[in-house]
Amino acid sequence: MDTCENPLALGVFCGFSAGPSERYVDTATALGAGLAARGHRLVYGAGGVGLMGAVARGAAGGGAPILGVIPEFLRAKEMGDHLPPQQIVLTKDLLERKRVMIDRADAFVALPGGYGTLDEVLEVVSMAALGQDVGPLVLLDVDDDWWPLLDHVERLGRRGFVRDTGILRLARTPEQALDMVAEAAAARVPVPAGDHQHARAAR
Repeated sequence: MDTCENPLALGVFCGFSAGPSERYVDTATALGAGLAARGHRLVYGAGGVGLMGAVARGAAGGGAPILGVIPEFLRAKEMGDHLPPQQIVLTKDLLERKRVMIDRADAFVALPGGYGTLDEVLEVVSMAALGQDVGPLVLLDVDDDWWPLLDHVERLGRRGFVRDTGILRLARTPEQALDMVAEAAAARVPVPAGDHQHARAAR
């Protein structure tokens, strides 16, 4: 196992859906396998299907410890879903699930997802913008999924509603995402404003 010197509890936000093409599942699986190879622990939403399941299976295949966090009402609905071996934390609701995931993770990677994924991403971003002690977050793109959000944040910045537009960092591959979170977590400093503008220039 190609472990790193500073293993992380890595929170992964992602969709319950598998996405519109095989690239999404392949990327999620590679992210899970990559974090395992580096000796990281996976913290995720305890789903057994879609991108959630792919990340977990990739991590489990590499021997990574896994913490799954899920509300009781969702777990009751998904009891039939196959989950890789993991520690499960049951929460009262989605709000508590989000807080537990954020509290238990040192850094975050977000794959594409739906409302829940956006909520989790924006919670971390809001905390970082307000100077709260929260780990760095990297958006992992598959097919330009995150550019509409980056465009919107830039517009908010131009209108004076957002100051720290550089909090949102973009990676194109699982390896790049893991490198970015590891570097940022080791430095534990705010991401310089303009990082994703530089990424846009290379788009």
